[in-house]
Amino acid sequence: MYRNLKCPNCNKQILSKNIHLDKNLAKCKDCDVLIELQEENNSVLHQRKEEIFVIPRGIEVLKMMTELNIDIKWRHSTNFFMMFFVIFWNMIILPFAIYAILAGEIIFLLGLSIHLLVGIGLIFWALAALFNTTYIVVDEKLISVQHRPFKLFYKEYNLDVNEIDQLYVKRYVNGRTNGNPNYAFALMINMKNKEEFQLLKGINKAPQAIFIEQQIEKFIGVKDKPMAGEF
Repeated sequence: MYRNLKCPNCNKQILSKNIHLDKNLAKCKDCDVLIELQEENNSVLHQRKEEIFVIPRGIEVLKMMTELNIDIKWRHSTNFFMMFFVIFWNMIILPFAIYAILAGEIIFLLGLSIHLLVGIGLIFWALAALFNTTYIVVDEKLISVQHRPFKLFYKEYNLDVNEIDQLYVKRYVNGRTNGNPNYAFALMINMKNKEEFQLLKGINKAPQAIFIEQQIEKFIGVKDKPMAGEF
């Protein structure tokens, strides 16, 4: 029973001495995650998530009787390496573009067009990362997600609360630094009709995403349960 047990968080092997059948728990020595066990199919049921009571930095919460407001200020989750890369990229490309415009070198400018588009996209990302706030409003009918002041390329939602089956947090690779993966977290919503939405993405720290998940679950009365691919 529980042979070849692996951690659902880091996928490392869990030693038998760290499996406590009397408590239905196992502990990963590599990442210190507690795992709840269940004897159905001799498998791990899910990673036990502790409730987060302290509001993470960059998040503001206003809870009323009929409405929950969560504001996420993205400047507190800014990837400073990416900011440096935005500046570095545009400092190289823009002087060549200005030279091509002043010299009337249209062919040379066309050759730079893809790099210029990348630079403009990076500038837009940097402005959004520094100044954008995501507004989540939950009431008895809808979950509404809006992004301000920059909303281009960002998905906005109005989802029926009564059709929500589950919320969960998913980890994904959001680029690489020196060959090492940079992880980010997304807040996912599964609807009762099996449709899935990525409500938020680009969250740098797991506690921020889990806190938002827990606040919405408690407000709309959804009981947390394990999901495939959940962090």
